[in-house]
Amino acid sequence: MKSTLRLFVAVPLPPEQKRMLSRWCHERKKEWPFGKWVFEEDYHITLQFLGDCSHGQLESIVSALEAVAGKERPFTLTIRGIGTFGRLEQPRILWAGVAGDLERLRHLQQQVTTNLAPIGFPPEDRPYRPHITLARKYQKNDFITRQAGQMNPWETDESAWEAEEIVLYETRLGQQPMYHPISRFRFP
Repeated sequence: MKSTLRLFVAVPLPPEQKRMLSRWCHERKKEWPFGKWVFEEDYHITLQFLGDCSHGQLESIVSALEAVAGKERPFTLTIRGIGTFGRLEQPRILWAGVAGDLERLRHLQQQVTTNLAPIGFPPEDRPYRPHITLARKYQKNDFITRQAGQMNPWETDESAWEAEEIVLYETRLGQQPMYHPISRFRFP
């Protein structure tokens, strides 16, 4: 057994939305040479990255997330737009945007970070920017962020879903899928 687990907390996407994103990415792989495209099963909306955690911390993390989920109720999210993080000509991250009840999503993220801080997982200093990572490490110096930013391939209701749970994931580098659910926390 490994001495630590590499963990994060996220809102999962339903299979239909994962397939929709995967189809869109598959169509772009030849024209947009990113070094690594995210595996379909690994799409998610991160709430908090925890990093390396001991097995002893796991019970406290699970208890904290049970408390958070027990106070939430389902809310609607939608995939909306495309964007990048990093240099305009060579972005680090290609992402799909998130719309819908963002106030509830931000509240959920704040509750997760507030409840995990006493266990040793302080919130990040930067503002929370919910997104779904699609690809990493653009391989050239010619990416047109403006082009990506103006794209909104998901204008239909097919991109909407009810967020009904949060998931504690373990990262297992070198595997596909790379993110494995450890615990699921459904909203009442």
